[in-house]
Amino acid sequence: MKVGVPRALLYHHYGECWTSFLETLGVEPVLSAATSNDTVVTGTVYSDNETCLPVKVFTGHLLELKESSDAILVPRVVSQYPGMKACPKYLGLPDMARSFDESLPPVLAPVMDLGDRRGRWAREWHDLARDLGADTDRASAAVKGLVGGLQKAARAKPPAPRTDDERDITIGVAGHLYNVYDSRASLGMLGRIGQMGARIRTVDEVSRRDVRRQLKTLPRKIRWDFESRMVGAVLHWSRTRSVAGVIYVSSFACGPGSMIGALIEDQMNREDSVPLMSIILDEHSGEGGLITRIEAFLDMVRRSNEGASVAALRRGVAKR
Repeated sequence: MKVGVPRALLYHHYGECWTSFLETLGVEPVLSAATSNDTVVTGTVYSDNETCLPVKVFTGHLLELKESSDAILVPRVVSQYPGMKACPKYLGLPDMARSFDESLPPVLAPVMDLGDRRGRWAREWHDLARDLGADTDRASAAVKGLVGGLQKAARAKPPAPRTDDERDITIGVAGHLYNVYDSRASLGMLGRIGQMGARIRTVDEVSRRDVRRQLKTLPRKIRWDFESRMVGAVLHWSRTRSVAGVIYVSSFACGPGSMIGALIEDQMNREDSVPLMSIILDEHSGEGGLITRIEAFLDMVRRSNEGASVAALRRGVAKR
């Protein structure tokens, strides 16, 4: 049996755990190809106009698996961390998936609620494993491996920051992994920034301890998990001066993203922060405009750094 796994949205967080679960059951996972222009066009045609770019990209990946899979795995993610809630689009994703094309293979939608410390959601994965033909022992082993893999990923230390002595500035890029690491959706943003001579820091490189420390300074708690991580990471970068500037990446029609973007901008305007630029992605985004904006932002950051260095030098001379 072949079960399709769309290479979109939370696949960028949990994809390895999902495919490992299927392989343990003896089921062949079928991944959609990397996002292409055709993926975006197909997703845009089938999706509602008001949905965000990541959902349109997901739709393109989903429909690509139509002919190559016996079923398609689309977990219903309720929460990603205790005390938090997932974006509503994760909750309704299986229902949207079923509505795109009546001839799609069956959509498998087990609940995944990482905020449930008792792990009751794992029962649905066990039932799914049994439905896929696994015996009790194999189903239990697959679920145990899934839960263990997710817990290990949650406890894992962030990757060591990338360093390059030839680069003169460091830029923090704050955005969902499926926006930042999908080279088509982001129009190769990380590569563009690197080609322009800047180091890059991403949200997954900031430890949860540093994120929590910064979030405690806010008057209200943010209930969306990854959005809260973005805010904490941006504040950490700015307040510790570990980056020279921040690029906030969101997508058009993203409700949580628009609210978090406004919060970040307001908070940084109140503080002596590093420069901030917001980029909103959609299916109409063009490379030319993106490159121009990034070039202008990096040029401004470099000029700001040069001005700060000259001012510091003058203060040092004056003290003598």
